[in-house]
Amino acid sequence: MVSNKKIEVLKEQLYKSKVEYYWGFSGIAGKHSSLIRLFIALFIGLFLPVFLMVVEDTPIWSSGSLFCFTLATMGFLMTRYLFFPDKHRCYHLTSLGIHYTEKDVIPEAAYKVVRGISWVGIAVCIIAGFMLGPLAFVGAGGFALMSFGMTNFRPNVNHSYILISERSVVFDLESDGVLSFEALEQDVHAYGGNVFTTTLDQKQELLSILRSLYPSVELVKIQRFKDKYKHPFYHQEEESATE
Repeated sequence: MVSNKKIEVLKEQLYKSKVEYYWGFSGIAGKHSSLIRLFIALFIGLFLPVFLMVVEDTPIWSSGSLFCFTLATMGFLMTRYLFFPDKHRCYHLTSLGIHYTEKDVIPEAAYKVVRGISWVGIAVCIIAGFMLGPLAFVGAGGFALMSFGMTNFRPNVNHSYILISERSVVFDLESDGVLSFEALEQDVHAYGGNVFTTTLDQKQELLSILRSLYPSVELVKIQRFKDKYKHPFYHQEEESATE
């Protein structure tokens, strides 16, 4: 088991190490994730407007239907691009491992709209306070706090890393551009994680560089992602318990 102090030292050295290979990935991780998120966004976006049209028995070409269609479009776009956005990742491979950044791919216009709506919400709460008195904030207090918190709504950049050692195992999902890193020390999470490539050719180029940098690392090809759990190191605890 590697100590936390040693992990922190290795992490600091990782970010200072020379970058041997750099690549980027934009999109949603996984071959079918994009379709799944699309269907979820459509369901969430269409559910309420369609429900209202059915309950109210609204004619298709009426102003009510136009309002519901607009509501559905806004709901779909907000769900897909604000709550289930694509990711942009920038990977840096070094002699100690991989460090990378991850950011949601959301148009700047969306952030401006959210910030604008939050300021409108603040103004509505203030006007309600003057007209109805302090009791107005009993119901609108939560909305007011949320509005204040979203006035500076901007994209976040997350920083992550994966340490690589001679005891690391790299699982190559043959049908997809993903590599999964694990360590024989199961409790050391700093040595585990997934990286994504845009094409299979790019993944093969990355694997070639990994072989040259880490000749002792075990490379395992798998047909399905869950096949990696068949590897012997996942069953070490079970084997130890039976001995």
